Amino acid sequence: MSKYILVPVDFSSSSINAMEYAVLYANALKCDIRMIHVKRRNADYDPSINYNDYDEVIKSGAIDKFRKIIKHFKNKMNGNIDYCVRDGRVFTEVCNQAKYGDALMIVSGTNGVSGFQELWAGSNAFRIVSHATCPVITVKYNFVPKNTQRIVVPIDNTPRTRLKIPVVANIAKQFNAEMMLVDMRTDNKVSSQRKMEEAIKTVATYLDRHNVRYSKETIRVKKTKVASTLIDYAIAYDADLIAATSERLDNKWLPLSRISNPQQLVNHSPIPVITIKVA
Repeated sequence: MSKYILVPVDFSSSSINAMEYAVLYANALKCDIRMIHVKRRNADYDPSINYNDYDEVIKSGAIDKFRKIIKHFKNKMNGNIDYCVRDGRVFTEVCNQAKYGDALMIVSGTNGVSGFQELWAGSNAFRIVSHATCPVITVKYNFVPKNTQRIVVPIDNTPRTRLKIPVVANIAKQFNAEMMLVDMRTDNKVSSQRKMEEAIKTVATYLDRHNVRYSKETIRVKKTKVASTLIDYAIAYDADLIAATSERLDNKWLPLSRISNPQQLVNHSPIPVITIKVA
């Protein structure tokens, strides 16, 4: 199979909405879609089913649903759609499929979490973001899929945060979208300003070289309000995507910089978020 977008599907309205969104990206990026369903033995158990046949019954039901989904989307797709069924932990199987199947990206639906869930449990969507080696786009269940025209890209003065630029620039170019470079200042230090100006200049040079449209803006923000301010900014300017970066360290995902906390964005942004892992 050629390059493809992997879409976790549990047949909920949220995952079908993610499929609608993934189709737009597959067409723009000229790639295929592979759906993945992860089944669990304790889900919808029917005691009348012989245990030895249980796996096949569940698998057959998933296949029938996949066929209906493919029939619904095939006329909207320029590429191909296929599917696979796995057994185990959702985020583990999705991330393994993406890694070993060489997926271009993952598009995952999310309902978001809050309160106790956010602090201790998180969501399957964020667990996928946390463990995936490829970019992950999370799409809220009630987001209406549409072509991406404006991408909010927070920039800081560390080299690592700029590693997301090639991925985001490629998306912007395929959609003919504008990258909105946002310098979110948390202090007034002259040294910080100089580093930030140099960072923005480096990114702008890259985008000019690749013929990607962009704008630049500076925002003053409190360190404790970075993620919420970024979301408010994206909403105010009718953005279609927010770009975030994260790194994994000792099995915990940390914000790459002071610009954004990926977990807050994934859980709370009504606008899709693309999270790109950098080393």
